[in-house]
Amino acid sequence: MRSELISQEKNIVTIKAEFEEKEFAKNVQKAVNELSSKVSVPGFRKGHTPRKILEMRFGKQALYAEALETMLPEAIDSIVKDYEMDLIGEPDVKIDKMEEGAPVEITLTFETTPEVVLPELSEITVDRTIPQVDEKTVDETIEEIRTRNAALSPVTDRPIEGKDVVDIEYYTVVPASEETEEERHGPDTAPLDLVDGNIRREILDALVGKNIGDVVPVDVDIQEDYPEQNLAGKSIRYEMTVKDVKEKIPPEMNSEFFKKILQQECEDSAAFREEVKKRILERVTAENQSQAEYSAVEKVTELAQLDVPESLIARQAEAMKKEDAERIEKSKNMTLEEFLEEAGTTQEEYGENIRKQAEGIVRRSLVLDKIAEKLGITVEREDFAVEMSKLAATYQIDADRLVNSLFKDEKRLIETANSIKYKKTVKALMDIIQINDTEKPQVVPSAE
Repeated sequence: MRSELISQEKNIVTIKAEFEEKEFAKNVQKAVNELSSKVSVPGFRKGHTPRKILEMRFGKQALYAEALETMLPEAIDSIVKDYEMDLIGEPDVKIDKMEEGAPVEITLTFETTPEVVLPELSEITVDRTIPQVDEKTVDETIEEIRTRNAALSPVTDRPIEGKDVVDIEYYTVVPASEETEEERHGPDTAPLDLVDGNIRREILDALVGKNIGDVVPVDVDIQEDYPEQNLAGKSIRYEMTVKDVKEKIPPEMNSEFFKKILQQECEDSAAFREEVKKRILERVTAENQSQAEYSAVEKVTELAQLDVPESLIARQAEAMKKEDAERIEKSKNMTLEEFLEEAGTTQEEYGENIRKQAEGIVRRSLVLDKIAEKLGITVEREDFAVEMSKLAATYQIDADRLVNSLFKDEKRLIETANSIKYKKTVKALMDIIQINDTEKPQVVPSAE
């Protein structure tokens, strides 16, 4: 086989290939023999059907196509190796000339990984917030931990207070309009933790001060962008009946509580407080580092020069749509189309949003791949062992078994390898760029 580069435009490479007539004839005969052994033709034993009979039945071009199909994989591998191409998809094959007694000519169009020109990495600067944890934050965190672990005790001798948990039975009433009659749904039941920030203020204010058995009506205005279009922008009424009231009794600050929360022994309240403060600081430090890493990747991606192939964007977008559809089917038992209609989002709007996200993901991936190539980042078996050890510690399972199962699952193996590579790449990138440590107000993570 001979090959010749015809053109190269951005990441599209076109190559002309030619197979010698003897090579093609040999593969045509091989196709004839295989077809003869597979098909049954009346009057002939399997494997002994004359070629002319097969040509009459299936056509010469079918035999030629079968022969070319046999030759192509090895030819493509050879061309890819000779021209040192990194493909992102199967090549397009165009047959220019295919007949016996003459060389077979084809044109192959390859889509390769686009060229990525990185900025000077050592000149990239990102800010990283210095972690700080004040005593007020520690106090609030400990109080939140105690609240989350509080026991619930029935209340019978006082009205509802703003920190109680209230069990209600309620009807939802949708008022009549010019087009519809009044709708009344229920009764439904729900426990309401009144310190939950998601509870509407109108409901909270209506319940505080009431007692068990009270019927509490409250009107609530629904936002214009509410997913259920039949309710969006309307005012609805909840008719609530207080069924039960419980108050939270925080646990005692003792060694049993300390061990339950920290999963380790703790001498006294002071030691517990120090350990909580240490863990908050570790969490804030990790989040600040993660934010700095994200900023570094975004800066490099923004400054890098590359043309993102449409095929990769389309592939990523389709994967994201499939993931959305499966998640919605599982969580809401509806199709993606039904969900979009209920949310008031058109297919076009959804598609545009997904495409924009997909383009960003592909662009970052290509840039990170280029950084990994530039810095010589590789993934070794030891890296898998470390990653699996972390998972094993989290889920309390055997690390060796995890590693062995991983190497039997090709898809999961590739995903894990990519994840490890990107983590190593980002870590190496952070060692090269300039980091400006600054003091900024902290957003402290949840007590969890």
